Amino acid sequence: MIYIYKVDVPNLLKTMSSKLTVCGVCDYQNINKPSVVWCSECDEGLCEECKTHHAASKGSRNHSIVLIYDYQNLPSNILEINQICPKHTEKYQIFCKKHDTPCCRRCVVETHNDCKEIEALDDVIRNVKSSNAFLEIEQILAELSENLQRIRKDRKENLRNLKENRTQIEKEVQQTRILINTHLDKLQESLMKELYAAEENESKKLNHLISCIQKEEKDITDCQTTLDKIKQHASDLQTFLALNHIQLDVTNNEKFLDTLIKEEKMNHVSISWKNETSVENLLTTLKKMGTIILDTRPGDATLTNRKNKQAQIMMPITPVPTIDDLTLTLRQTVNTIGTYISGCSLLPDGRMIFSCCTSGHISVLKSDGTLHFTLKPGQRTSHIFFIEESQKLVVTSGNVNCIKIIDMKNRKTEKSINVGSQNYGIAHKDGKLFYNGYHGGLNVVSLDDNSITQLVNGPLSEYSSIAMWLDNLYFINKDNSVTCCDLQGTLKWKLELKGFIECARGITVDNYGRVYVSGYSSRNVILISPDGTKHRLLLSKTDGLHFPQSVCFDRTNNQLLIANHRKDAFLYDVSK
Repeated sequence: MIYIYKVDVPNLLKTMSSKLTVCGVCDYQNINKPSVVWCSECDEGLCEECKTHHAASKGSRNHSIVLIYDYQNLPSNILEINQICPKHTEKYQIFCKKHDTPCCRRCVVETHNDCKEIEALDDVIRNVKSSNAFLEIEQILAELSENLQRIRKDRKENLRNLKENRTQIEKEVQQTRILINTHLDKLQESLMKELYAAEENESKKLNHLISCIQKEEKDITDCQTTLDKIKQHASDLQTFLALNHIQLDVTNNEKFLDTLIKEEKMNHVSISWKNETSVENLLTTLKKMGTIILDTRPGDATLTNRKNKQAQIMMPITPVPTIDDLTLTLRQTVNTIGTYISGCSLLPDGRMIFSCCTSGHISVLKSDGTLHFTLKPGQRTSHIFFIEESQKLVVTSGNVNCIKIIDMKNRKTEKSINVGSQNYGIAHKDGKLFYNGYHGGLNVVSLDDNSITQLVNGPLSEYSSIAMWLDNLYFINKDNSVTCCDLQGTLKWKLELKGFIECARGITVDNYGRVYVSGYSSRNVILISPDGTKHRLLLSKTDGLHFPQSVCFDRTNNQLLIANHRKDAFLYDVSK
């Protein structure tokens, strides 16, 4: 609770202005000298001479002073905070927690004598500018400002998208209009009116919302400026008493954000156009040329809420791209070590790992492609999987029936697991290893007790990888088809690739669930849509692919690594 006393603000400001500009000590002696600093504890200004005495005096040498200019720049509502009890004209000394108010000595005797929770005011306000409450408000204000900026940018982007939608629809409408006869002119005009009306209506809403957001941003900026000035120049008592008022402003701004979400004002509105099927076939029977559709979806802004980081307001940063949106940019060509590269992996720090089947060695290359070190597991090496959390490298052995786990910190084999079957592609999740058991199907081995469970019965492609994304597993069947299943082995989709790929070997998945499959004999890489319904050629032998054996997608850096069975590997930057 903060007690607010009714004051004559104009006269108060006039009195305060005079008090601030004149040295209080000299004024007491009827000497008029301008003040150069302000002492909040003495509650008066000091001239140059008095400032020197003030700094030397035993009773005031530890007082904090600020330049009078800086103090005058504090907001007027902060300067109005009285540091002296207005009732008894004595300095505040005690803080009553029960009534949430500062008290002078006489206040305690008269009105707070029965209060149990009272503390020395100096103890309460000590280090207030570095207190959690102060820091919390600073961080919340910064967060609110960032959120409002994101929303404003997102709404402006929506406004731009609406114009782009309109432009695109106009083009489509005009192209369609060429194919039909002149009696559709009126229908076209009607549709255009509907389109412009829809855009105008939604644009008005967005412009109004953006105006409101800009106002909120200004309020936040003002609060931040005030808080910064308080932090630098206000006394601890002023700071302490001002926090509750600022907290109310912060709460109101937080409510504004909540209102945007609850009233679905964050929804992204776009305009699309649906062509009537009868336009192409029954020109003389058409009643309308199409329908303007307002498609509302969650907005693209990402809002943060530091009060509950586990329950952040998260919205997609961008719409989920399709396989047609993806573009590759060759970043680096790497000279791999070994005559038959069977597996590859990318580390978060940019290093690359390649396993060589014939030599049984694993080469770790620096980001510039030079050799960092070599691992020798002591067996034939097939595929590899890096577990980032534990810094462990899992290595399969092909037909040696053994899976090894290597500690990448000390570069020593930590564990060997006899799985009793051939093993190739490998993935890890929650203490379980999922691997391609060839004729033994898709299996999972628990790292707790080494128990093995078959998830999918039926032969998988020999020498092929498996991949994991979220709770989905992806693997290549013996007939080169690609299957997606959940972690219990339940089928989600299966895509036949006969005629498009031969001897499929490598498989990996990006952040959007798009699947990359390398064709060893067809010398290509196929890109598959997340739902398994579409695919397209991504790379071919003209891009340098020569029996591409393995692929790996780095979801942290959005990079795709493709390794030929010998000599070359290619690192691509992936956009969209």
